Amino acid sequence: MNANKVIPEPDDLNLELFQAIVSSGHLCIQKCRNCGHYSHPPRMYCPRCFSGDYSYERVSGTGTVYSYTLSQHSAEPAWKDELPFLTVVVELDQGPRVVGAAKIDEPTAVRLGQRVRVVPETRTDDFAYLTVVFESEQAS
Repeated sequence: MNANKVIPEPDDLNLELFQAIVSSGHLCIQKCRNCGHYSHPPRMYCPRCFSGDYSYERVSGTGTVYSYTLSQHSAEPAWKDELPFLTVVVELDQGPRVVGAAKIDEPTAVRLGQRVRVVPETRTDDFAYLTVVFESEQAS
């Protein structure tokens, strides 16, 4: 990865989320301690029961492609070596949707509903990129 790429600096609840991801080395999602509902992005109060009691729980990262877009161009010079790349919205098996990036050999073969896994790639103590790995690539 190009060293000149901007690394986001999350704050507030997003900082808590990414610190949980980085410290565990796994994808984590906010979970209400009262009713068990998973939320993403993180919220101060559960959208189901309105409790403010939550934790960040490790999840499998498995889910399905909900939506995606293929980027052929980048306005940011540091990302040009990554082209083309996919930005993928993944609906996790736990319910919430997360956004990650993927680089695959055959981007035209991506299908809605396709099984994938979201894997964090730590960049700092406070941030990890979310990478989407397609089932066909998980075996390699």
